[in-house]
Amino acid sequence: MSIVFVKENFFPLEIYNFIVKEILSVEYSPPPKWSGEQYQGNYWNTHTLPKGCELQTKMKELVAEHFYFKDDFSYIDSWYTMVGASDQPRPHIDESWGATHQLLIYMHGEESRNNGTGFYHVTDDDQLELSYHIGFKKNRAVFYTSDVYHAPLQWAGGGSFRYSIANFLKKSS
Repeated sequence: MSIVFVKENFFPLEIYNFIVKEILSVEYSPPPKWSGEQYQGNYWNTHTLPKGCELQTKMKELVAEHFYFKDDFSYIDSWYTMVGASDQPRPHIDESWGATHQLLIYMHGEESRNNGTGFYHVTDDDQLELSYHIGFKKNRAVFYTSDVYHAPLQWAGGGSFRYSIANFLKKSS
């Protein structure tokens, strides 16, 4: 079953401000070459968080608190991301990572609809069509299942680079 949930003010303000300072000061790397080929260009840069870090522990607690997701899960990857997909939509799902759920937390950038994320459905003729969008707002978290097609919305205009935390999660059996 595909789900998408949104939570405003995901982090307590003190933690949010600390992370924003860090997210703006770390070095970012482009994604691997294969991903640029798969997604028809590189539109994001990442800074990988260490597995089991304090921030992952805090996010896990907040997912349980805000989304009532009591199932235990493990982190596959967590990244600080700097995204600016301004040329075309690139809808994709993240099941191939082994993830069952995603947690995307918007951290820093221009607050606008087109700086957020679009979610797509498959039409009767097997095309992807934009179903709904969630605009970028600082400290907004989007929690969804990995079978949901999604893509940054900067391509629609009126967006800018945005900094987020992307988490690939696997529900324990």
